[in-house]
Amino acid sequence: MSSTSEISSLLETLTASIEVFKAELVRQQLPEPSLRTSKPHPIDDPSYIPSPAMYEARRLAVGSLNCLKLIIENPAEAALSIHADIEEVQGLRVSTQVDLHQVLESAADPDSGESIETIAIKTKIHPLKLGAVLRFLAYRGWYREPRPGHFANSRRSHALKKDSPGYHVVHNLCDLGYKYTAKLPEALTHPDESFRMALDVTHTAFNLAYDTDLPFFGPESWTSKYPADAQTFALGMGGMGAGSNNGVAYDFPWVDIAKDKDAVVDVGGGQGTLCCTLAAAHPELKNFIVQDIPALQGPADKYIASQGLSDRVKFEVQDFFQPNRRQGTGSYVFVIQKVLHDWSDEDGAKILRQIRECLLDGKSSLVIIDPVLSPATISSEAPSAKESLAALQGKDRYEPVQPPPLLPHDFGDNWMIAHTVNIALLGLCNAFERTYASMDNMLTLAGLSIKKVNATRGYVQLTEVEVS
Repeated sequence: MSSTSEISSLLETLTASIEVFKAELVRQQLPEPSLRTSKPHPIDDPSYIPSPAMYEARRLAVGSLNCLKLIIENPAEAALSIHADIEEVQGLRVSTQVDLHQVLESAADPDSGESIETIAIKTKIHPLKLGAVLRFLAYRGWYREPRPGHFANSRRSHALKKDSPGYHVVHNLCDLGYKYTAKLPEALTHPDESFRMALDVTHTAFNLAYDTDLPFFGPESWTSKYPADAQTFALGMGGMGAGSNNGVAYDFPWVDIAKDKDAVVDVGGGQGTLCCTLAAAHPELKNFIVQDIPALQGPADKYIASQGLSDRVKFEVQDFFQPNRRQGTGSYVFVIQKVLHDWSDEDGAKILRQIRECLLDGKSSLVIIDPVLSPATISSEAPSAKESLAALQGKDRYEPVQPPPLLPHDFGDNWMIAHTVNIALLGLCNAFERTYASMDNMLTLAGLSIKKVNATRGYVQLTEVEVS
């Protein structure tokens, strides 16, 4: 297929997607998003649930835009500018450290912005240095420069508001991530073959970066020795939930599955973000239990209380490598979210066997919440975006559309979160996000099997599991 026909096909997908996206805005009586305002858009609110048609239109548009960019951009220039991603994250880290969102929001006229001199005084950063960072971030869409030398919040910068999900990812995860991913090339090409070929949790980029023999996770680990780092990591992972929590909460039949159970039990549930999301979305479900290591009890109790859910969501200490304390005590929906991807198939199977013991009486069930990765292959034979989106009109129940011609199976940049986490896991603990085949292999080792994989409006799927 010629490059011209590729461009035409992708442009057709983009045009059809934008038309549906705009029609959904009109149907919901919402204004078009803009790059020229300091106000957030209603669709940016974490509580907003896009309709199936809007969700699919948006990810089709983003995917086709990304593919068009790959075709049109100069490869040499792309290689030369790759460091922009590094500078962008570091600039965002600076902005969260000084709470730049609030500084700009407190301006006399937030839409007109604040002078760089005033911002520099408030943040105690040299104006030339801060100006360079802010102008760069403005070009990346994080802030605006409404007039020369004056900066304001943008629609995007509200995602960096203190204690928001985006803030916690940038402020808490990125510091850790940059330290160990900087050592990833050294780990993969290590002169000691036993190190570079190892798949255990003590021969990683993290071990090189922190000069430690401890694994990052586990009962005898870095996070157990340094609980403050465990809390920081939990806050960052809680922030990551913004990219998946709504889909998890609303695209899976929780009430049907859990209504006759004693509780939903989140194994390795961190500070309780998922349980609180489910409790808020489904008030008819009364009991939720967050299980994790002792270091997270304080942060979890604090977070649960902040959501006003202390009467329905409880924390209990649980090492997930040990027999689960809920075994033989009732009927539960066990959930394990973004935990198994931290471990090898063998260690993941060890964790799952502890839950399997709770399933043997047939009273309880298990749901795994993780991405199930697709290959980056592209097909030229598929329904058009226009056909697929037309079939979604008026539907409330989410079902993903097929990727149209010349879009990757996972819609490219739309699943970049999952692929980015995949590389982060490699550097942190020699672990990986799983494909269907590798998920099935781990479950087989644990005496379990896949019952059904459920898609969501987010970067994870919910895999229902049964005893083999």
